[in-house]
Amino acid sequence: MSPQELLAAASALLGAAVAGVYLGFSWLVMPGLVRRPDAEALAAMQSINRSIRPPFFLLFVGSALVAVASAVAEFVAWDGAVSVWRVAGDVLVAAHLVITAAFHIPRNTRVEALDPARPADLEEWRVIARQWTTGNHVRGLAAFVGAGILIATLLD
Repeated sequence: MSPQELLAAASALLGAAVAGVYLGFSWLVMPGLVRRPDAEALAAMQSINRSIRPPFFLLFVGSALVAVASAVAEFVAWDGAVSVWRVAGDVLVAAHLVITAAFHIPRNTRVEALDPARPADLEEWRVIARQWTTGNHVRGLAAFVGAGILIATLLD
C-alpha cells in the first residue's frame, strides 16, 4: 500500500467511527431524550455535554487531522480521478469538525446556560434540541459518506 492509500484507509476508518458516534447519538439518544419531560431532558443533555471524555476528543480531532493529512498527501502525489475522489472523501470526513465548531458548540454553550426550572428555557431547549439533532445528522452523514467514498477508492 502506498502512503496515500494508508492515509485514505485511516481517514475512512476514523471517519466511519466518528460517523457512528454522531449517528448513534442522533438515532438512539436524542429520541429518548425528547420523549422525557423537558426539564429532565435538558438536565440530561447538560450532564452528557459535561461528560465528554478524552477518547472522544482523540477520535474527534484525530479523524479530522488524518483526513487533512490524507488530502495533502493526495495533492502531493496527484493521481487524477482517484485523487479527486479521495480529496472529496477527506473533505467530507473533516467537515464534522467545522460543523461542530460553527453549529454545535454554540448550541451546547447555550444549553449549558439554560435552567431546567425556567419555562422559557425549556421552550428554548425544545428548539435547540431539534436544531442540534438535525445538525448532528448532517455531520454524521458527511463523515459516513466521506468514509464510503474513501473506501470505494481503495477497492480494485
